[in-house]
Amino acid sequence: NSSLEWNDVHTQLRSRLANVPYNPDLTKMLRNISHTVSHLSSLEVEARRTNKYYIVEKQVNSINISINHFEKLLLMAELMK
Repeated sequence: NSSLEWNDVHTQLRSRLANVPYNPDLTKMLRNISHTVSHLSSLEVEARRTNKYYIVEKQVNSINISINHFEKLLLMAELMK
């Protein structure tokens, strides 16, 4: 729902990623999601400043889709090990 929740989600995903053999694509994908969340954080500041909260909705939805896709790929990597 917000960038503040990312730290917990990132920790969980990172620990799951550590349990599979090294996969540079998944590592890069997680890093890209982190960069997107950083951008979301700056958008949230702007939204609070201007009271235009609709500007973050698209970014939040995009991040949630990316996390969902990453979790599916991670599950496949876990099953293949």
